[in-house]
Amino acid sequence: MNRARQFVPGIAYALGLLWLNLYLCRELFRNITAPMASMHGFWMALARLGGNSWWHANWWPYWDCGMPFEFTYAPLFPAMTALYSAVVHVPLPLAFNGAAALVYSLGPVTLFLMAWGLTQRPGWSFIAAAIYSLFVPMEMLLPDRGFSRTNILDPRRLYLLGIWDDAPHLSALVLLPLVILSLSLALRKRKAPYYLATIALIALSTTASAFGPVIITLAAFCLLSALPRDQFRRNLTTTVGIGLAAYAISSPWLSPSLMRAIPRASTSRQSDHWTIESFTALALIAVGWVLLRRYLPRWTQSWQLQFFALFAFLMAAIPFIALDLHRQFVPQPDRYKLEMELAMALVLTFSLRAWIDRMPVSLRAALLFLFLALCGEQIVHIRLQAKDWFHPADLTPTIEYRAAKWAAANLAGQRVMMPGSMAQWADAFADIPQFSGESWTMAPYPVQQRAEAAVYNGADDPAQDARVSLAWLQAFGVSAITMAGPQSPEFWKPYAHPAKFEGMLPVLWREQDTTIYEVPARSHSLAHVVPSAALVNKAPKARGETGEIDRYVAALNDPSLPDASFRWDGSNRAEIAATLRPGQAISVQVSYHPGWHATANGKRTMVRPDGLGLISLRPDCDGRCDVVLTYNGGWELSMCRAISFIGILLLLGWIPMTRLLRRERRGLAALNRRL
Repeated sequence: MNRARQFVPGIAYALGLLWLNLYLCRELFRNITAPMASMHGFWMALARLGGNSWWHANWWPYWDCGMPFEFTYAPLFPAMTALYSAVVHVPLPLAFNGAAALVYSLGPVTLFLMAWGLTQRPGWSFIAAAIYSLFVPMEMLLPDRGFSRTNILDPRRLYLLGIWDDAPHLSALVLLPLVILSLSLALRKRKAPYYLATIALIALSTTASAFGPVIITLAAFCLLSALPRDQFRRNLTTTVGIGLAAYAISSPWLSPSLMRAIPRASTSRQSDHWTIESFTALALIAVGWVLLRRYLPRWTQSWQLQFFALFAFLMAAIPFIALDLHRQFVPQPDRYKLEMELAMALVLTFSLRAWIDRMPVSLRAALLFLFLALCGEQIVHIRLQAKDWFHPADLTPTIEYRAAKWAAANLAGQRVMMPGSMAQWADAFADIPQFSGESWTMAPYPVQQRAEAAVYNGADDPAQDARVSLAWLQAFGVSAITMAGPQSPEFWKPYAHPAKFEGMLPVLWREQDTTIYEVPARSHSLAHVVPSAALVNKAPKARGETGEIDRYVAALNDPSLPDASFRWDGSNRAEIAATLRPGQAISVQVSYHPGWHATANGKRTMVRPDGLGLISLRPDCDGRCDVVLTYNGGWELSMCRAISFIGILLLLGWIPMTRLLRRERRGLAALNRRL
C-alpha cells in the first residue's frame, strides 16, 4: 500500500482513537471531582498562582519556606491547566480534569502515529494503539498493590491520571512517540525540518516531567541500537547534538542545580540511591541487552521490530528487577510501568503480525471478531469505572478546603504547616505560605526536609517528639501547625503522635479530629535580630539534633533583643526594618538562594545561608537599618534563560534563514550563468 492510499485510512484510525478515548473519559470534561488523596491541588496551585513566572524569574513563597518557581515542578501540565481555564472559562478544578482528559486521549493517538510512521502499517498500528487504550495485560506480571485478577480489566492509566498523581509523567509519555518518530526521521532523512521538530519535541517533553529526558534517552539508545550498525557513530553524534540543543531551550526548567537537587530529594525519602545491588541490576540489564542484540537479527530483519523489542525489554526490566528482585539503578523504578505498557502494546502486536498474516482469511476474520468483542466489553467496563470514579463532587465540605480557607482568613501572611493531602491542596484554595507543600521528588532544601520529617516524627516518646518538633517549627518561622488525628478526613495522616501538642499549644481551630495549634513566638515576623553567635552554623544531620537550633530559638524569643519587621512587596522583593548593634545579625526565615540580593541603608550587603538553609544578613549598621531584599534568579538561571531565548530564536529562524540563503545562492547562480 503506497503512502497516498494509507493516508485516508490512517487519518480515520487516528480520529477514531481520539474519539474512543475522549468517550471513555468524557466525565472529566464536565465534572469537578475531589480525589483529595492526590496531588491535583498541587498542580492547580501552580496554575492559579503562576502568573508571569512561566516567563520571568519569580520567587515562590508558598512551599518549603520559599523556593525559585522553577524548582516547584516541571511547568507544562500546570500551564496547560491555566490555559484551559482561561480559554474555556471554567474553574481550575474542571480545567485540571479537562487537561488530564486531553492527555489521556492523545496518548494512544501519538502511539498510533509513531507506529504508523515507522512501519507504514496503519491497521496494525491501530490495533497496537487500541490495546494500549483498553487493556493492561502486564498487570498480571507486575501487579500493583491490592492486585486481583480483575485488575487486568481496569484502566490503570486513567486511574493514575484522574485519581492519582501522574498527569505530568503521562504528558511526557504522550510526547515520547512523537520524539521517537521525529528522531528516526532525522537520523534516516538528514533534513533540517526533522532536526528542528525533534529538538522542539524533546524540549517540550523536558518541561512536562523529569521523566521526559530520561525515557527519551533510553528510547534513543534503543533506536540507535536498532538502526544499521555502520551508522551508529554518526547517528550517536547527531542524537547528542539534538539533545544538547533541546536541553539548551528547556534549561531554565532543568538547571544544573535542579538536576543535583532531584536525586538528592529522592534518596532522602526512599531507598532510591546507588548501592552495590545497583551494579547487579545494571549487569542483569546488560546481559539481557547483549543477548537481544545478538539474536534479534535471527528472529527478524525489521529494524522497527528490533527497536520495539529492545525498548520493551528495557522498559520492562527496570520495574521487574526493582519490584521482584529488589534492585535498582534509576530513581522510582516502579513508575516505569507506564512506559512498559506502551512498549509492550507495540512489541506484542507487531510480533504477532507476521504469524497472523500467514493464517487463512477465515481464521484471521474470526480472530478479528474476537478482538472486537473483547474491545466492546472493555469499553463498557471502562465507562462504568469512569462513571464511578469521576462523579460530580463538591470541594467545599472537604477538610482540605475548610482548613485552608480558615487559615487564609485568620492567619493571613503567616507561615502554616499542613500535613499530607491538606498541604497539597491548600494553595489551590487560598494564598497560604507553607512550611511544607512541596513535591518531595524535587524538594531543593535538605535541611527543611529533615525538619519536616522531625515534625512528623522527632522521637519515639511523644513528649520528646513534641519538644523536638516545636524547636524545628520555631526555627523555621511557623506560626501555626495543623494536626490530623486518627479520625481526620486528611488522607495520609503522617504524624507518629498526632496528639503530642494537646494541652501544650493553644488551639485555634478544630473540626473532625483535625486541629490547628498556634506555635508560640515572640514575633510572627519572618525577620529577627539575633546575636551573630546565635545563628545556626552547621546543618543538623539528624532529626533530634537540636543543640544549635535550641540556641537559635532562645535568641528568637529573647525579649531584650529588638524586633524586626518584614513585609513582602510582591513575590521578588521584601522590606525589613530593624535596629542593630555591633555583633548582631538579621535572620530571615526565607530559604536562601543565590538569586537573593540585599541592600542595607542603601549599601549592598552580603546574603548568606545559615545552617538551616535560611537567609542570614550581617549588615554594617549601628542603629536604624532598612534592608531591601530582591530576587532575580541568580546568574545560573539568568544564563539558562538567555541560552533558552537564543535557542528558541534560532529554532524559529532556522528554516526561514535556510530558505533565504538558498534563494540567494540560486540568484547568484542564475546571475553567473547570464554573465
